[in-house]
Amino acid sequence: MQSILRTLLSKNPLKEMAETDRKVLAICLGAAFVFWLILNLSRNYTINRQVPIGYLVDSERVLVGRMPELLDATITGSGWNLLWETLRKNQLTLEVNVQNKENKRMTGTFLERELSRMLSSNEVTIALPGFESVPIFTAPKEGKRVPVVSKVAINFSEGHLALNPPDILPDSITISGATDALEEISEWPTESLVLSDLNKTEKRAVNLEVPPEGVTLSRVKVNFTLAVEAFIQQTITVSVSLENGPLGKSYEYTPKTVDLLVSIPQSAYGSVRAQDFKLVADLTGLTAGESGNSVPITVQRRPEVVKGVRFMPRVVEYYLVE
Repeated sequence: MQSILRTLLSKNPLKEMAETDRKVLAICLGAAFVFWLILNLSRNYTINRQVPIGYLVDSERVLVGRMPELLDATITGSGWNLLWETLRKNQLTLEVNVQNKENKRMTGTFLERELSRMLSSNEVTIALPGFESVPIFTAPKEGKRVPVVSKVAINFSEGHLALNPPDILPDSITISGATDALEEISEWPTESLVLSDLNKTEKRAVNLEVPPEGVTLSRVKVNFTLAVEAFIQQTITVSVSLENGPLGKSYEYTPKTVDLLVSIPQSAYGSVRAQDFKLVADLTGLTAGESGNSVPITVQRRPEVVKGVRFMPRVVEYYLVE
């Protein structure tokens, strides 16, 4: 008797009933969801979509003005059809052919007809609410050669400088477009770019600035090279000459020599000499004895390899000798 009771208790009929109820509930919920899905997806809905639009133009002509690039469309159909329309790989894109034409009028009726052919079902309709007809004009494409200008900002590491301005190849490009679009373009910039902490020669491709609609470039990148080298400072004593002094007068001035602190590439150390420089104090239009006999010193000649010159004093004092 005890063994029979243990067997009955071990089967736990309440637990078995709970599991059965859960299975039945899950089946009922699944059936209800399928019924709801069938019922709701059989109804008609309207969805909004943006449709990209492009223009097929002859290689020798360009569009005049800015044309629409996106169309705001509404698509209407049953839930099943709209679901398939959303999931299919062939997305709606429209290309308007204006080859061999100087002008064409793009109407909403024409665009809707073209888009309808791309839909997945005849039971789906598309509309372009609020679209107004747009005229399309083309013009012969013209070409113009313009120089490339750099918009690259350079920051050097401490003790480094560029030997020369950046080298850009090619240094000019051909821009093409309608005559009116090219009329005011005299140069073409690179993209804005900042190069920081440069301590060696920089070579890279730099993008050109993106052109506006209707203008094309012969290339989209240029090669940018900037020779960078470590610089050192060297002190050189240079004579100062006085020029255009008073005729028939004797005069003296001081100082007669100035110490120049020059910045030169490390590789050029020892190659720069005092005679490579010319320091001048110009007395044109001045008369000794007037208030302030100071004349500024100017550097009239220096080697190209020298990238910076500092010196003190910046003036000479002169006076007549009786």
